[in-house]
Amino acid sequence: MNKVGMFSWFSYPMTIQKRFELIKEAGFDATSLWWAEADRNSQPDMARGIGLEIDNIHAPFHNMANNLWLDGVDGDDYLNLLISCVNDCNVHDIETVVIHATGFSNVPAISQVGIERIKKLVDFAEKKEVNLAFENLSTLDHLDYILTNIDSERVGFCYDSGHEHCGHPDANCLKLYGDKLFAIHIDDNFGDADTHLLPYDGTANWEKIKQDIKNSRKIKYYTLEVDFNPNDVHSDIYKKLSALEFLQLAYNKMQKVIN
Repeated sequence: MNKVGMFSWFSYPMTIQKRFELIKEAGFDATSLWWAEADRNSQPDMARGIGLEIDNIHAPFHNMANNLWLDGVDGDDYLNLLISCVNDCNVHDIETVVIHATGFSNVPAISQVGIERIKKLVDFAEKKEVNLAFENLSTLDHLDYILTNIDSERVGFCYDSGHEHCGHPDANCLKLYGDKLFAIHIDDNFGDADTHLLPYDGTANWEKIKQDIKNSRKIKYYTLEVDFNPNDVHSDIYKKLSALEFLQLAYNKMQKVIN
């Protein structure tokens, strides 16, 4: 049976301890961690102490991920950051790190220096026995290159339903890369922006997504990545909900996704 997870940040500001407690209270089995917070190394034990399993960590990104493909010290620094994330997964007994291979805009071309950096990262991940889950973003070229040309059991795919729906709705990422599936980010939108709504609150085709996931490599966790903007008109449906009410609604919607 699939287990359901909730990303540790879900748009309600509060301490990480309280977030974990509410995620567990709402019924979730697991969480995934944003690996840029100052107290990140205390979070795995904190979550497990509450009874949550850890699906994965999400490596920091923003547009610095573009530097992977550019010659210079910034690209080397970002590679070293990703290597540190892999090492942290090994230390904390976490199977997978989710990675953005590029930024969302001004994406550079695939380059030899970028390929060599990815290979170094893969070599380190193999030694540490940690999975690298590369996520579908605004462009699929770099993801496609990595998943097609780098042969390693540690290289796989993180499917983001929201990114696909608003960025490349006709790509059918799970058909392309579902045999390499390591992680899932469940969220919805109206096809116009990556608004990170709960499933069934936007216009994504959930019956198709559910079937495509079932036809993909089997994984343990279906995890929500919900980071809605409370000032966005699409998020009005959540504004009157407490954090726990929101999480309970999220959990109930996830039951429709996994069944």
